[in-house]
Amino acid sequence: MLEVCKWKNNANSPVLLMVDDLANVWVDSDGNGRVDPGEDWGYAKDGPNSSFRYLNERILGDFPQVKTTFFTPVGVRAGLVPDGPIPSVARPIDADPESRAFFRMIHAQPRFEIAYHGTTHGRTGASARKFQQEWLTYPSLAAAKAAIARGKEIYREVFGEYPSGGKYCGYLSNQFSDASIEQSGFLWWCRYWNRGLFAERHCRTGGSDTNPLTAFDLKYFPNQTVLDIPSTLDGGLFTDVTGPAERSWKSRLKRALRNQLISKRLESVAYLVKHRLVVSIQEHIAPARDDGQRQRPNLFDDAESLWLIFAYLQTQNVWYCTGTELAEYAWLRDHVTVAWTGPRAFRLASRSGRPLRCPEITLKLTGPPCQALITPDGQKAHWQDGVVTIPVQDGEYQVV
Repeated sequence: MLEVCKWKNNANSPVLLMVDDLANVWVDSDGNGRVDPGEDWGYAKDGPNSSFRYLNERILGDFPQVKTTFFTPVGVRAGLVPDGPIPSVARPIDADPESRAFFRMIHAQPRFEIAYHGTTHGRTGASARKFQQEWLTYPSLAAAKAAIARGKEIYREVFGEYPSGGKYCGYLSNQFSDASIEQSGFLWWCRYWNRGLFAERHCRTGGSDTNPLTAFDLKYFPNQTVLDIPSTLDGGLFTDVTGPAERSWKSRLKRALRNQLISKRLESVAYLVKHRLVVSIQEHIAPARDDGQRQRPNLFDDAESLWLIFAYLQTQNVWYCTGTELAEYAWLRDHVTVAWTGPRAFRLASRSGRPLRCPEITLKLTGPPCQALITPDGQKAHWQDGVVTIPVQDGEYQVV
């Protein structure tokens, strides 16, 4: 018997780092006219004090296997407040050849991808609390689709292809939003900030599903053509315990109970892996905001917290992937069947109906042990503990 595995390589869980608001933006928090750590959203590219360099050197240096999906507003990112007290620069990702080259360089690397995060992220309000997230600004389905079409063309001009997936800005949407995604050619989308097990589940960005066994797993949009990837883990899970100490009694108590709190909170990560759910870690590219407040979670505050999360995941059977890799595998998994044509021969019948970049599937063999599998094009793949990952091809596969 051959079984199609839930996740690639028969991993217990897929793992992806999701970083919001990589954009052509710089918030000059101290007004000194230089990019300082924590101010850059992508404007400084891979230069000194850039957030992209910080991510690579400070966070991913010890964990090169981790893959990151960046969510990028492709146009001029709107400020949180009009004429904000903090000077800032915001440009589209295609503002100049250097900007296009920087974003293209990221997207071309196998461990990174850039996903769609709207054009402006939203509309500036009278205050930061009245900032209107982008998908709430569309008064009709036609308006939403037209804005997405314009944004997708900017994306295509920079990357040479259309985006496979993306995320609602602020995880907020209206009655037209889901249909606008379904009708715009996306394979996957992030709808909700599911928040994990140690935060409130009944929140306006969390959706209506409060059952972690389903809320933290992949779903489909209503038309069954777009995969809904949940955001299941806050990258700052341990930051209040590992970050700079404050003078309050509560902060001092947390430092005293540091080891116990870390052990307890790791249970939320273990829960996801145990139940074969999605481990998608939510972060922002930088803490700086043009209203002077601090954006959370963010890579700079959460570096040690992320280290603890990734160190734990290194000990688990997980699959590191991007959002597109996750969605492509799940789509193929749900649209392929095994048809035996002989005692040791079978075909894979795919009803995918859409082109995939890497159509591979993982199979688990139950029965007498076998050494190898011959693909229709004559390549040999070896079984490991009864599991093999193979390309989906026309023709017969031979079990040997």
